[in-house]
Amino acid sequence: MKTELMTSIMKTIGSTQTGASRAVIEGAVNTVHKKAAEDNAAAVNRALKAFTEAKAAHTGSMIKLNDIGAAITRSEKERQNALEESAAAEKSWRERFRSLGGAMTPELKAGHSRHIAGRELAEEFTGLIAELETDKSRAMLEACTTGKTYVTEHARAFGVCAQAEWAEAMRDISPALVRAFCLRLRALELNGAPRPADILAEELHMHVAVQAQFYNFDMDNEPVFSQLGMHRPPLTGVDMALYKSPLKRSQLATQLADKRKQAEG
Repeated sequence: MKTELMTSIMKTIGSTQTGASRAVIEGAVNTVHKKAAEDNAAAVNRALKAFTEAKAAHTGSMIKLNDIGAAITRSEKERQNALEESAAAEKSWRERFRSLGGAMTPELKAGHSRHIAGRELAEEFTGLIAELETDKSRAMLEACTTGKTYVTEHARAFGVCAQAEWAEAMRDISPALVRAFCLRLRALELNGAPRPADILAEELHMHVAVQAQFYNFDMDNEPVFSQLGMHRPPLTGVDMALYKSPLKRSQLATQLADKRKQAEG
């Protein structure tokens, strides 16, 4: 029997007693309630800690991924600049070379070296970009892994926190509600209603569900759920096709491992 149900039963029994019996039962209820509250608080703290760690790990993965993306963009721009400068230098050199009838002056030799150096620089950037693309793939794979842990720990922590509040609410069910339930159930039975317990369950569900539609969470006063968020964490910047496909991630991991082996010789 769940602790919150046992506590509620003891509380209901106590409400029907008087004097010393009632005091003993209420004392026992308070003791059990306190222990359950402490256990729930500990579980919530553990879940929040795991969530915070998962969030930090994913944030780190995304910073790394974004840094690599920025490096690729910067390198592509530098490569394009080097190609354009090399092409302009080569054109100028050829025109000068022809105008001098092939005479290699010190100026022409220097100009030739410059456009060759520009082309070689562009090739260096091409190689660097290829390496960065590999690094980006590896970082994206890591981001998928940390993203999954982040989402999983969010759902788990949210469940633990919601369950803690649910258990608290179940322990605090009003004996007056239990009394009204008993009377209403008996009235339905006396009137020959089919499945009277199901009728009452549906009525309770309807009342709570309707009220829930109008409940507003004030996040300024929600220290736990403002930290967690009410929705699944967004994975902005993550390749969702890769994220959702274990097969694609496995294939990419194999490709990256093969590249590493080739690079190591």
